[in-house]
Amino acid sequence: MGVWKWLNCNSAAVQSLAALGSFALTFVTILVLIITWRAVKRQAAAAKEQAEAARAQIEASLAPLLVAEPGSSGVVGDFQLVNRGPGVAFKVFFWLGGLDVRSQEPQFFAVQPSTVGPGNSVPVRIAGRPWEAFTVHYKGVDRASRWTVVYRDPTKPQEYVVSKGLQEVYLS
Repeated sequence: MGVWKWLNCNSAAVQSLAALGSFALTFVTILVLIITWRAVKRQAAAAKEQAEAARAQIEASLAPLLVAEPGSSGVVGDFQLVNRGPGVAFKVFFWLGGLDVRSQEPQFFAVQPSTVGPGNSVPVRIAGRPWEAFTVHYKGVDRASRWTVVYRDPTKPQEYVVSKGLQEVYLS
């Protein structure tokens, strides 16, 4: 009975100690929650970065790259479009002019076959037509539009462009 009497006499002190204990536990709980939240946030950012890197790696391993090389005839305007990338190029066609004439709806010329596998080539003949540049359009398995711009002037390098969402990325 001595304990109950002591608790009854010192109830205010016991309540104060209990309140301090509750406050300390609440503080520790909040601290643990903040640390956990920050760790989860960092982990989510790392997972997003890792997923983006994996996507880019997969895209690079499946991306076609059409390069225009002089044809075997030696005639200016005869080319071989060679797929130097590891992926298949689909829906290949070209027009006379650079990327800037896309909005003017230029005349499209079909390439046969319109699908070019890695290491394969397809002929393109522009001889007899006036041209300063021609642009080849194609897609990969990722459905991204790709362009190769070839200039008549041999000192100008070919341009390679890939559509990434709403922006266009120029490859060197």
